[in-house]
Amino acid sequence: MGAKYDPARIQLANYPFALSMQPRFGDMDSLGHVNNVAIAALFEEARIAMNRALLGANHGGLPHERRPLPVVAARVEIDYLGEVAYPGTYEVGVGIGRLGNTSILQVCGLFEGETCLALCDTVIVHRSENGPAPVPERVRGVLASMSFPASAQVPAGSDS
Repeated sequence: MGAKYDPARIQLANYPFALSMQPRFGDMDSLGHVNNVAIAALFEEARIAMNRALLGANHGGLPHERRPLPVVAARVEIDYLGEVAYPGTYEVGVGIGRLGNTSILQVCGLFEGETCLALCDTVIVHRSENGPAPVPERVRGVLASMSFPASAQVPAGSDS
């Protein structure tokens, strides 16, 4: 079942982190809508903003590290539910859908007011120099505080 079938996903209040964003003029396609690549970039920017807010210098008692959570995106899935127009101001909600052993599912929604225009699921994999590695416990606790929906606990997984 895709993310768009979960009614909780289309309510901004269910996301524990939100970022207000404005697409650029150059993000429009030939029909005057914000193009799909630009929408993917909005989701990426919001995910990174949440991660930086959580894992930045000394946030949550974590020591200052250049990359406290070195990850790579393993999978990105976007469901487009409506048109995103330029100009406009949008809110992108972000939360942690699942914490696995080495991977993290970040869930996002793009909103104009109360209307959800797109959903995004991104699987990121924590890595070391030798490949996938367990997410450190000190980081897991911080990420768990951003579970989706905002009032839920993040279920621990046993993926590799």
